[in-house]
Amino acid sequence: MKKLQQWRPRSTSIAEKEAARTTVTRYLRNVDVFKDLTSEEIEALFDGVMLSKCSPGTVFFAPDHSSELLFILKEGNVELYRLTPGGKRLVTRRIGPGAIFGEMGLLGQSLQGCFAEATENSLVCIATRDDVLRLLQRRPDVALRLLEMMGNRLKSLEERLEQAVFSPVQARLASFLLSNMDDRQVVSGYTQEEIGNVVGALRQTVSETLGQLQNDGIVAVAHKKITVREVEALEQIADSPDN
Repeated sequence: MKKLQQWRPRSTSIAEKEAARTTVTRYLRNVDVFKDLTSEEIEALFDGVMLSKCSPGTVFFAPDHSSELLFILKEGNVELYRLTPGGKRLVTRRIGPGAIFGEMGLLGQSLQGCFAEATENSLVCIATRDDVLRLLQRRPDVALRLLEMMGNRLKSLEERLEQAVFSPVQARLASFLLSNMDDRQVVSGYTQEEIGNVVGALRQTVSETLGQLQNDGIVAVAHKKITVREVEALEQIADSPDN
């Protein structure tokens, strides 16, 4: 396994801190949960929030971290993964810009046992438990939106777990492709083994299932790239309990 770059906070000058505060404020105003807050309110609520630049391979959260932190991804992409006893990497989630995630019990967020690693140049806002408590106490309207978002995410995870237990591989794979395709209907960056880790199937089974979908004209498969040609057909497979 490659050697990972562990993130460490560094000391900053007063000028750097002021510039970072301005950047954090400007960014947070573009996050849906905080869209109704003024710049002054964000500065007051998130005073001291760190903005961290992470290069590819930087691990900014690991299982041995004891503090509660909430992350808001401004730019780049992040992978959440676990390591098996044999040292194999099991990706549990891929996160894009605008996502909120972390280890914080009061929001029902947990990264227990997980690593969070930037897979490309990324910019991450890092809030502590005190930052979040201050927000919840001063702005209950924002707190409700935040809790609603977390609740929707929990519901999605429960549905994914249920699907993993009761649905056949083809249906799980179809749901994965529909959930991860971009505006061009392309799912990119995943190996077939990684897809298998996510949907709970062997790499060979994923390969065979993708081959069948490609023969049916539903997808086109290339190296770390799957193009969905027939979205409706894939939706029918994902919704059918008999496939």
